[in-house]
Amino acid sequence: MKRLTRVTTVLLAVVMLLAMSLPAFAAVDDTGFTDVAADAWYADAVEYVRDKGLMSGTGADTFSPEATTSRGQIAAILYRAAGSPAVTGDNPFPDVESAAYYTDAARWASASGIISGYSNGNFGPNDPITREQFAAILWRYAGSPAADAGEDFADEDTIFPYASTAVDWARANGIINGKEGNRFDPDDSATRAQAAVILRNYMELEAGQAAQPDGSRVLVVYYSATGSTEAVAQTIANTLGGDLFELVPTDPYTSADLDWTADGSRVNREHDDEALRDIALTSTEVEDWEDYDTVFIGYPIWWGIAAWPVDAFIKANDFTGKTVIPFCTSASSGLGRSGELLEEMAGTGNWLDGQRFSSGASSSAVDAWVNGLRLPAVSDSSNETNHSTLVVYFSMPETMQAGNMTTEEDNSTVVIDGEVLGNTQYMAQVIAEETGADIFRIEPVTPYPADHSTLVNQAAEEQKANVRPAILGSVDLEDYNTVFIGYPIWWSDMPQILYTFFDSYDLSGKTVIPFSTHGGSGFAGTPDTIRELEPDANMLDGLTISRDSIQEARDKIVDWAKGLDITYGPVS
Repeated sequence: MKRLTRVTTVLLAVVMLLAMSLPAFAAVDDTGFTDVAADAWYADAVEYVRDKGLMSGTGADTFSPEATTSRGQIAAILYRAAGSPAVTGDNPFPDVESAAYYTDAARWASASGIISGYSNGNFGPNDPITREQFAAILWRYAGSPAADAGEDFADEDTIFPYASTAVDWARANGIINGKEGNRFDPDDSATRAQAAVILRNYMELEAGQAAQPDGSRVLVVYYSATGSTEAVAQTIANTLGGDLFELVPTDPYTSADLDWTADGSRVNREHDDEALRDIALTSTEVEDWEDYDTVFIGYPIWWGIAAWPVDAFIKANDFTGKTVIPFCTSASSGLGRSGELLEEMAGTGNWLDGQRFSSGASSSAVDAWVNGLRLPAVSDSSNETNHSTLVVYFSMPETMQAGNMTTEEDNSTVVIDGEVLGNTQYMAQVIAEETGADIFRIEPVTPYPADHSTLVNQAAEEQKANVRPAILGSVDLEDYNTVFIGYPIWWSDMPQILYTFFDSYDLSGKTVIPFSTHGGSGFAGTPDTIRELEPDANMLDGLTISRDSIQEARDKIVDWAKGLDITYGPVS
């Protein structure tokens, strides 16, 4: 039976009304709180967050607008806004009680990468949230969208690097504004009144974005084994006013069929024998297929590729003239080459880079991704940007848990205001912020071990055998004329996965600038190695920083990037 569902105008209107507030500065007759005057600058925001169930009073008729807002409270608010998804796994924070109102929220926020703990391993649920923390949390909740730097605040140098892009995004979108004297005041605590305004501003931004333009049609095709992919598909369709088409196997998978841990289960048999992956579907024909301009294809990741029930739909349809965008859900695996393999299978269509979502991804994260796509039907060419600079890097922090680090784990990381970054990752982020560059992180298909001894032994064995570890994902270098390349020094050389990168890409005619982090060996001759691997590239002097000084190296990195004799801008 055909599974085509129209997300009607009425349904979309209901969804939008649920998310939208009163006009931004609507008059408020009675806030319902004795301590919030009807003419207070934050009165309409208080009414908004109350009516939407985001914030409640501190008493029967009090809101306490001047009280501070805690990290636990913000986690709980965003958790509710995300639909209170189920959480699994142990509680990683010793200061989060098992029965506190924010317990599930803290676990969800940590697992989703929205709020991390401090360097001592605590979550700090009762700590007042600072303005820069608030900006960073909302930015991550929105999917970490790109943001133009804009004009610096007068106190720009007091904003921690981890929050820099988030603050730019929050200001550019009117979510968090500056204070008198063009100050951001990043360390100032957010009061409940300020939190109400910030949350209202963010929710209004989300509600007001991306509608499907006249004359275009969007279709969201998906196969969902457990419901995670279906939830993302529904959000995409709601956001763009698109239609849904569910892929249903003629012989549906049971829970036992999907148990990849059980020898002999259906998915294991199909994985081992490719001939068994020809999965019949109840329907592959979409009514009015020719009328759709944009097609999203969603699926879970099975063994690093798209779940094979999707294949039958791809093979049965002609994607000529359509923009095709893959998306996937996975507990840990990335999108990998799944989109590329489907594109090869289809043979037609304009396929864009896809996106991976975690199981239980928030609707806000999905919305932010959809709204950031430059779809042909919704693009405004006057606003298009073209980055000519790319930062490519490989970084291997041995832990992302800030508490209880071993000495070697601590050596591989930078902790900035509680945020844990790999040493080379930190350098890459600072360079990208300073130059306005895009970023591509080199990640192995098979993750490296996190245990230090095992990692260094594997690195030594890879060097000895001249191994080329496979890279997850790819990047189109055509539009970049300047490429920064960063890596840690392992056994007096680049990690072998960097050799995979240089084997895979031709940097002829491009300006290449190396940067690295090390434990005492400096560059160890690696720039000369890169010159040999890329003889037709224009190599500039790079920068290498010791792990002992990386924590305080931001100014040095910025000065170096500014001092390079290159211009950052669009490709001519």
